[in-house]
This record gives sequence, structure tokens and C-alpha cells, in this order.
Amino acid sequence: MPRKRRNDRNHLVYKLTCSVTGEFYIGVTFIELRSPPKSLRRRWLAHCRNAFKYDKQTRLAKSMREHGEDSFSREVLTVIRGKANCHAAERQLILELKPPLNMEGMGYKKGRKAIS
Repeated sequence: MPRKRRNDRNHLVYKLTCSVTGEFYIGVTFIELRSPPKSLRRRWLAHCRNAFKYDKQTRLAKSMREHGEDSFSREVLTVIRGKANCHAAERQLILELKPPLNMEGMGYKKGRKAIS
């Protein structure tokens, strides 16, 4: 019988910051092989593909195309056990910090300020 896949593995909350504008993005990914730096790098490469290869129209992708991928720094904010716990922490950080590159679909429209 195949082994049941774990649903409580470690995840990390990360922050991408543009050195040109100071705008930032908060995201989450799972940790591969107990290596947060490799996991964050893998997720960063996915963001790069979305921006440059697939021409996604998110605020993060547009900022990456405008300022270049070298203008972004990556940092692990926290490691949390369990997918649900990590996503809850990510949502809480987004509500508190209001990262400009995350705000689509959260009361913000593309190119506009918050809707009251």
C-alpha cells in the first residue's frame, strides 16, 4: 500500500522587495528537502517564469519586468508547520503590512489606490 502523503510539512512565508521602489510582496511556499533557501529560490524562479515567459499581468510580474529581476531581494520571514497555518500567517501579514505588490483583489484595483 502506498504511503499516505503528509499534510503537515513545513512551509515558509517569504518577502520579495524591489530595491528601486521599496514595494514588496509576501508569499508562501512549501519547503523541499529541509532547505528553505532552495525552496525560496525555486519559488522565485517560478515568479520569474510568470513575469518573463508567460507575461502574467500581476503587480509583481509588471514590477519585475519594469525594474528587472536583479532589483529584487528575497528573504524568508518565518517557517511554519502545516499548510493551513502558513496560509493563515500569510493572510495576516498581508492584512497588517498591505504589501503593494499583493493588493490586487483585496480592495485595490490595478493602478489605483484602495477603495473605501
